[in-house]
Amino acid sequence: MRTMIAFGLCLCLAAPTLVAAQTPTPIAEAGVARIVMRDAYAVGEVPDLRVEGLTPGESVGFHLFRQMTRWVSDGAGGWKPEPTLMHGWALYTADASGVVSAATAIPSEGTSLAVGPRTLFWSARRSDDPLIADQSFAGESLTLDNDRTLAFRVSRGSQIIAEKTFGIDRTRASMTRLDVVTPGLVGAFAAPEGADRLPTVILLHGSEGGSLAKARSEAQRYAEAGFAAFAMVYFAWPYEADGLAVPASHHNIPIEELDRARAWLAERAEADVGRIGLVGNSKGGEFAMVGAATYPWVRAAVGCVPSDLVWEGYGDVFSNTEPGARPPLGEFSSWSWQGRPLPYIPTYGDKRDGFLDNTDRYDRARAQFSNEARAARIPIERTTADLFLIGGDRDRTWSSGPMVSSLANAMDAAGRGDQVETFISPTGGHYLCGDGLYPHRLWQVDDPSVFAPNIDDQGRAEAAAWEAKIAFLNRTLAAR
Repeated sequence: MRTMIAFGLCLCLAAPTLVAAQTPTPIAEAGVARIVMRDAYAVGEVPDLRVEGLTPGESVGFHLFRQMTRWVSDGAGGWKPEPTLMHGWALYTADASGVVSAATAIPSEGTSLAVGPRTLFWSARRSDDPLIADQSFAGESLTLDNDRTLAFRVSRGSQIIAEKTFGIDRTRASMTRLDVVTPGLVGAFAAPEGADRLPTVILLHGSEGGSLAKARSEAQRYAEAGFAAFAMVYFAWPYEADGLAVPASHHNIPIEELDRARAWLAERAEADVGRIGLVGNSKGGEFAMVGAATYPWVRAAVGCVPSDLVWEGYGDVFSNTEPGARPPLGEFSSWSWQGRPLPYIPTYGDKRDGFLDNTDRYDRARAQFSNEARAARIPIERTTADLFLIGGDRDRTWSSGPMVSSLANAMDAAGRGDQVETFISPTGGHYLCGDGLYPHRLWQVDDPSVFAPNIDDQGRAEAAAWEAKIAFLNRTLAAR
């Protein structure tokens, strides 16, 4: 078993106001300083923030702005959207050629000291964060209309010397994209146009439920990385279902949907069904582990904050009820096989009162229903697939760090430890499954508790986990 542990360094800085009250600082005379970027990028691409024409050895600030939407209380029991400008910044030194590239340069100050083009994306902070007050000049007179248009500004001292707006588009002209809507299979497919027999991934969403919009974006993200990708929608909450023929609650989802996805992919010239990986996030990670333990055609499986056993299904049937008030044990698992529910652990429905957090709710159910827990264990040691498992030791949704270790230990005990790689963030929480471009501080706030995730460590770990995950898939799904 190979283990990667994501360590983090907390450096806390923040973001500027959307429109400043004072007169904006004019753009300075900057000689030949120029930003080298395209006007638009596709979902899944990571723009390299690059500036040329600087004086060798000079220090410049890179500032990335993105307007996003937070949902806040409307004071009447509901929610309202609040436009929020996010700002990530870093101070870099120009190399001997007068160039700074965020892909390789080492920041000396900023919202993150990590190296890489994702840094200014995930480390962005809101304008009300006082730790970035001395960088507020960079956001003066800046207005962005939506989260698909970003602004990049370069500063020398307190003057802006270059700026550029660019778009993050949902689609790419050279990408094949298809929606799949049938009674037995729903999702979205994407692959590079004209591709032939690429390594293939089936993507499995979490308990947030699926939608075609989310599936399209996720499939394209992996297609951009060079895969034929099918993002399955295996259940959807009513507000996102939009007429899709999928369950509105997570009860006894057939594992056979994975086989149906494989059969559909077998008809696509872009996909190589001899090289299929499952990639599941959270509840989808549980699905991926069950699938890997069931189907010998699964060559690789990624479980991001997965479970090591099967939990009770959820939805309106069980909302805020105690175990004794629900139907008899055995009826509503999360998953089914050949028409029969898999053994599972009851989880107090959606009831939260009396628990420290959702992790406490799950852990106490696991302890109380110990016999059911033994029966519900996913027999991961049956898999022939290579596994990449990502977890957080401060996960407050469920105990993904310990559950990753449990899965790895089961493989090791069966003499298959060489099939497993683990990536565990000691200070990260549940949000480790994205591509490292989402600013978690849009809605998360620092919590001094030793049990709470460190937001900056989590962002850094998510970016590193994405790169490690793609490398794992490329390696294990390579042609033989």
